[in-house]
Amino acid sequence: MFCRKVKVFFKSGIENVVAFSKKHKSTIARLAGKFVIYVCKTVIEYLLDNYS
Repeated sequence: MFCRKVKVFFKSGIENVVAFSKKHKSTIARLAGKFVIYVCKTVIEYLLDNYS
């Protein structure tokens, strides 16, 4: 009985995450792009500081 409740809990949570992702796809993509640019910029700055 307990295992069924846990399974239903996780299944509904996953469904909610998928629905949220589909609804906010463009926002998530934009923020992910900004994060990638920030990481690349930070790595380049770190490398330039070490080599100069």
